[in-house]
Amino acid sequence: MPKALLFDLDGTLSNTDAVHFPNWIEVLRPYGVEVTRELYEEHLSGRVDREGVGRVLPDLSDEEAEGLLETEELRARQRASEIGPLPGLRGIIEAARRRGLPLVLVTNSTVEDAGEILQPLGLHGAFDPVIHPQDAEEDKPAALPYERALEELGLPAEEVVAFEDSPTGVSSAVEAGIPVVGITTGHPPEDLLEAGVEIVVGDYMDPALYDFLGWD
Repeated sequence: MPKALLFDLDGTLSNTDAVHFPNWIEVLRPYGVEVTRELYEEHLSGRVDREGVGRVLPDLSDEEAEGLLETEELRARQRASEIGPLPGLRGIIEAARRRGLPLVLVTNSTVEDAGEILQPLGLHGAFDPVIHPQDAEEDKPAALPYERALEELGLPAEEVVAFEDSPTGVSSAVEAGIPVVGITTGHPPEDLLEAGVEIVVGDYMDPALYDFLGWD
């Protein structure tokens, strides 16, 4: 039974891809780019930077790429209230609290962006500690964000469980030695299994998840 639960944010607590995917379709349409699910997952899912946009539009200047990022982020914030928690999330959080388990957030999102998502979910203040990009020298897929979380918890990797929805996040946790539950909101099960998850579930209602955690 784990002694702490560590969560990613986008796609793990809520299906934020349901907002970001159509946003990128709209933002890139004027540039003649057809944003398919495959293109989105490869270049635009999760925390996107200028390099990610540049791989889609290689002739774009850094300034133009930054403008597209800001446009997409603004639209995402405006639609944040449309995003609800994944089914069963509140139940798993309450079950963890009853057992006295720390709940940790490990995200590539900035403090501001994370707050914009957590607030409408009713989860502001639910996680402690919260590991943001500025708290580690490297972002996911490097192991450092999860290693920093383990340091703050004072627990070994094998005594916690991480929840991730992307191969990038899974790789980060696996590199830190943490067993991972894969949430299939944005990537197929085979991609998450290949990245190293122990189990894949569609949401937090899956009975297999409680069995994996050793909870009755």
